[in-house]
Amino acid sequence: MPDLPDDVMPGPEPEDLSALSMTQLRDIRTSLQEVEDGVSYARRLAQGRLDTLDAERHRRGAIDDPTSSAPDLQDILPEALAAHGRGPGLPRPNRDLDPPSWADRLLEELEEAVPPAMVAALAEVEPTELDRASKQVAAIEHELSAQRADLHRRINGLQEELISRYREGAGVDDLLT
Repeated sequence: MPDLPDDVMPGPEPEDLSALSMTQLRDIRTSLQEVEDGVSYARRLAQGRLDTLDAERHRRGAIDDPTSSAPDLQDILPEALAAHGRGPGLPRPNRDLDPPSWADRLLEELEEAVPPAMVAALAEVEPTELDRASKQVAAIEHELSAQRADLHRRINGLQEELISRYREGAGVDDLLT
């Protein structure tokens, strides 16, 4: 499973957020948001690859059904890729769309599981190989989702601490810095 590079995380999770300054809280939150951007980028690519494999599996199922005509993968792919366009919950603010340079390291296992040449020739891939690749990509996507959820938990904890301090009367200087 893809692991976050050691040099990416801003350090261990602080045990006592109340001991940190507002600036420290914001700096850690910003660092974690940048890590989350990279993990989200990798997860989206894994999900797209998984959706593509699933669309091919679905297309093959339609071929096996004698009552339906076989669709072209290009015809069903837009709908398959749009299926995971937006998750539940409130939308996140727009962020920089350039992934961090280290995010490609998270995708090495994905590229090994389903190389671009395989994607280009999915119709020729044996069913057992397609199933194996789909399971492997699903496991990669699951791990990236778990990493992303942990990052969200940490970011939310920092955000809650900041909000709590604002409610308790953080000074104007704290709000501006």
